[in-house]
Amino acid sequence: MTAGMTRRGDQLLRPMGPWSPAVHEYLRHLEAAGFGGAPRVLGIEGNREVLTFIDGNVANDPRWQPGRGHRLPPYARTEPALRGAARLIRALHQAATGFRPVLTSYRFHPHPPMAGDIVCHGDLGPWNTVYRDGLPVAFIDWDAAQPARPLDDLAAAAWTFVPLAPPRQLHEAGFDPLPDLPARLRSFLDAYGLTDRTAIQPALRRCVLDDPEPLRWLQDISPDLARGL
Repeated sequence: MTAGMTRRGDQLLRPMGPWSPAVHEYLRHLEAAGFGGAPRVLGIEGNREVLTFIDGNVANDPRWQPGRGHRLPPYARTEPALRGAARLIRALHQAATGFRPVLTSYRFHPHPPMAGDIVCHGDLGPWNTVYRDGLPVAFIDWDAAQPARPLDDLAAAAWTFVPLAPPRQLHEAGFDPLPDLPARLRSFLDAYGLTDRTAIQPALRRCVLDDPEPLRWLQDISPDLARGL
């Protein structure tokens, strides 16, 4: 748990921000829609929100630094974990479809969803995923929730769960031998249920348009990814 968080039995108390009411509205919608992969909002105590605590393992790397691979435990690098993450994202997207928020004071993009958008988690990755028996069961830390196109949210998650990264970062993440990235990307998209896998490539580029280094790497590997799709 990060600074300011307190566990109290099966509850988690976290500091709130100006965006928290909008996030709470979203989490309550997901609960009503039957999505079980998110904490439930139980209330507010002072300046802290009270959520259900989701027990399990979180693949958080406290030594991670920008530009380095995010160290993943063995269970988070497996094919079942990869496909499980994709299926959980699909369930989240389905539960979020049709949600029309009243509160839109999101942390990074404080505006209503536009046509084709849904409200998404905003920071999907193994570090915000709870695993049990090696499989993803829930996402945590919803402070970055925001409107986005589902395909773009899926692409951002592909960067982190596949993960799409050059060999040095994959080694740092714990992959040895190096994984077959086109095959893992295809497996991720198939588990999600994306009918047109080729649509992911422009979405992958949109995720890194403001980051020259991964954009150059993506351009170099794009022919291999395309053949794998």
